[in-house]
Amino acid sequence: MNPLATALVTMRRSPYQSLVSIVILTFTFFVAYCFSFFLAGSEAVLRFFETRPQVIAFFDINAGSEQINQVGQAMKEKSYVSSIKIVSKDEALKIYQDENKDDPLLLELVTAQILPASIEVSGYNIEDLTQIKSDLSSYEKIEEVVLQDSLVESLSGWTNSIRLVGGVSVVLLSLVSLMIMVTVIGMKVVAKRPAIKIMRLIGATSWFIRSPFVFEGIVYGLVSSLLGWGLSYVALLYITPWLTEFLANIPIFPIPPAFYALQLGVGTGLGMMLGAIAGGVAVGRMIKK
Repeated sequence: MNPLATALVTMRRSPYQSLVSIVILTFTFFVAYCFSFFLAGSEAVLRFFETRPQVIAFFDINAGSEQINQVGQAMKEKSYVSSIKIVSKDEALKIYQDENKDDPLLLELVTAQILPASIEVSGYNIEDLTQIKSDLSSYEKIEEVVLQDSLVESLSGWTNSIRLVGGVSVVLLSLVSLMIMVTVIGMKVVAKRPAIKIMRLIGATSWFIRSPFVFEGIVYGLVSSLLGWGLSYVALLYITPWLTEFLANIPIFPIPPAFYALQLGVGTGLGMMLGAIAGGVAVGRMIKK
């Protein structure tokens, strides 16, 4: 008989055990998929905030517009620079007036001539800001370069922590799924111990004995992964309006269809692979005995 058909027959003959296995594994995959949404969202949020800190450089008061534009053009050509913004003296005065509009005395003492022009530069990654600061400091007409080092360090720490937690969590959830499937399939192997001994005596190959359990594990992984992904997708749709309002201007939604496809493909492939390994491990010790 075909090993897949044999596996399905075995599952049908012990429906409650198979159902409980699928429910437990579905919950495990549901948690894993929800966590993958969380990790992907956290990564997107961190990448958004990575571009928020800017290196601000103040020009010498006597710097001309041509010199300022030359610096801006030179920085724009850098591969690690995502955006630049030049603030002229007049624009600096307007900003100053807006910030001090409640104090007329301060407004009377300041004119555009005594305010320096500035350039604000953002990078693609948090690590780029140090290099941008170094580049700006090398220009003669730039008098001061400001970078919020503490904010940069905090964001960098958060980014590394999220990535580490994500990697560890994926490994742990994979191990949990593997152990559940090994336990469930192992119970069925024990129940079929006499039949396995008879097959060994009549010369059945290891693969002939092992394959139905391997395919049973694959079926558990496939079905549980699909159900877990479906539930996580429904949950995401349910909380999307709240997340959209909570995250405000952070561009996370809509999530690209390619992400869903990649998530489902990787998750299902991993589930089927773990199922095959679990089936092989569960029956392996019995065959050796």
